[in-house]
Amino acid sequence: MHDLMLKVNRLDWFVVFKYLVYAALVANVALFFQEDWEAASHVFRDGLPFAQIIKGFAPSIDTAAWVILLLLFELETCQLSDELLKRPIGLAIRGLRALCYVIIGYAFTGYLGKALGFGLYAPAGILDACALVMRQFALLVELDEYRTLTAGNCAGISGALFVNEQTRTLAEAGTLIQATRLAWVDVVNSGTWLLILALLELDVRLGVKGLFPNWFATTSLRAKYLLYTAIVVVAVYWGIFGTFLDFWDAFLWIAAFIFIERNVFEWEREWATSTSL
Repeated sequence: MHDLMLKVNRLDWFVVFKYLVYAALVANVALFFQEDWEAASHVFRDGLPFAQIIKGFAPSIDTAAWVILLLLFELETCQLSDELLKRPIGLAIRGLRALCYVIIGYAFTGYLGKALGFGLYAPAGILDACALVMRQFALLVELDEYRTLTAGNCAGISGALFVNEQTRTLAEAGTLIQATRLAWVDVVNSGTWLLILALLELDVRLGVKGLFPNWFATTSLRAKYLLYTAIVVVAVYWGIFGTFLDFWDAFLWIAAFIFIERNVFEWEREWATSTSL
């Protein structure tokens, strides 16, 4: 009896921790939106064209779609019965999941466009940043963070300067290099998660039902180990050179997908038990 109570308590704490992680990811959507909004107010001061929305708000759109997708995986792999998933609710889940895939793929193009956009910076050809104050330039402080260039802060800007005439933004050489690296890390992170998603989708559709040949299942597992390792490396890089929000978000997503992988494992075991009876 005592062992049973300990098992139940461990399970309860596991479930509590899982949903706390999910709740934190939902909160991150708002934090990323606030960060994107502030950056867009500098980069798109003349108005944000509809076609550029994904470039300006890629992190918040991407995170929102991933959160919805995460909750759908939770429903499908843990909360809803296989019988219920055969009904219209299962069709609705699959349709919404397909929409999330489209948005996530679209967000990847936003990250890529932002990274390529840093290539538009060119040597300013001036030594005094104050010369750009009247042209209403903004100063790149770090990735997705800008500060309006004023007579009060321009005097402290020195060294090699680079400008992006399209967005009317100015950057110091060191800041531009670091922001460009972080932008490309975003691209790598987004692409890696897309590959993990593809493997997880195969697990949910085929692996749970034992339709994988043994060699493919082994290869898929090893590939996911490598991909999750890449995500950890990205998280560490963000922790050292990026913002705490990026590092915290990466940590939460690693934890969240550990839960989903566990759900898939339990689902696969239940399926194997039911088919053997």
